[in-house]
Amino acid sequence: MPYAVGARGARVHYRIVGDRGENVVLVQGLGLSSRFWFEQPELLADDPDHPRRVLVIDNRGSGKSDRPRPPYRMGQMADDVIAAMDAANMRRAVIVGISMGGMIAQHVALRHPNRVDGLVLLATTPGLPHGRLPGLRALATLVSMPLLLPRGGRALLAKILLTREQQPHAHELMSEWPAALKEDRIPALAFLGQLAAVALHSTGFRLRKLDVPVVVVGAEHDVLLPAANSRKLAKLIPHAELEMIADAAHGIPITDRDVVRRALVRLHGHHRGSGRRTAHSKHKAA
Repeated sequence: MPYAVGARGARVHYRIVGDRGENVVLVQGLGLSSRFWFEQPELLADDPDHPRRVLVIDNRGSGKSDRPRPPYRMGQMADDVIAAMDAANMRRAVIVGISMGGMIAQHVALRHPNRVDGLVLLATTPGLPHGRLPGLRALATLVSMPLLLPRGGRALLAKILLTREQQPHAHELMSEWPAALKEDRIPALAFLGQLAAVALHSTGFRLRKLDVPVVVVGAEHDVLLPAANSRKLAKLIPHAELEMIADAAHGIPITDRDVVRRALVRLHGHHRGSGRRTAHSKHKAA
């Protein structure tokens, strides 16, 4: 089982999918192990037009990675990503992060700019004071996640990950979640450690320093990290390209399986033109 040694000696579990093409790192959100990318690594690695070498990481506290005593810091988790890249012999990579993973991705690019070929930031935020906070109900559901039973967990998480129209179909859309929640449940103390890192996350004043291609993807019905956060990120990051998905909530890849591949394709072309481009898209659930 492959491990890297991250910040302060914490072991960081990782796995590699694919053996050729551009390097891509996938970083998951609060409380979720890399397992919650589900089929995404294989879809990217097996893309017939653009095969990729995909590195997926269990953030400290989740999955098979170590669970050091909290609090955690974004800088530590960003350094964990670099440690995993080193262990996987990835000198440079595109960093793809969703939610907390998108926050980590920002810190990777700011702390280690010579290791990053580009960023894809999904349903994430620059943090305070530039970003908008989640609604109280969504925040309460998120904070209770370590205590959720697998079956109840899916039902409650569906309320923050899916739109109202999609929630009646949560059983089909999130069919893999109960087993993943049961087998990769994060301990409460580790969850609080990650939550502390999220609470202290703030990159807005530094994002103008980024000099890599960036695609920001937001969801119009995101109640956890409202769509205004994605729009703000795209304004703060020089030449960032923004895609807003009209019929998605916080769990964008649940209903749009092609979102990461699509963003990676756009990543390589958007800096060739001048100015910022904004795309508005509407995707139906698979």
